[in-house]
Amino acid sequence: MSYYDDFVKIHDWRVRTETGENRLWRATKHGGKWSFMSRLQRSEEEWTVHEHMVLEDLQRAREVLFNKYQRRRLPWEDVVQIDGMIEEAQSGMADAEQAEPCNGESSS
Repeated sequence: MSYYDDFVKIHDWRVRTETGENRLWRATKHGGKWSFMSRLQRSEEEWTVHEHMVLEDLQRAREVLFNKYQRRRLPWEDVVQIDGMIEEAQSGMADAEQAEPCNGESSS
């Protein structure tokens, strides 16, 4: 185990895409901040960093982290942080829906 492993927690999981290929996800927590990256298992060699996660991907990450919490491999605070990110994503979606004009009306 390296010095880096002592301070950075890495969590990996897979999600099958609509095309049937596995997307590998990686969440890391360092200095209290989360970062997320992914790549297609067979067709991509480089990881793609996700600055902003969509709600569905955050919910999947939360499921993975909660399962690790239940096995005592993760502190509850990490799950709470992801819950906060999900709430932010949900409120961002609600704000975007309110900003869109309805029935073809303009916002002028």
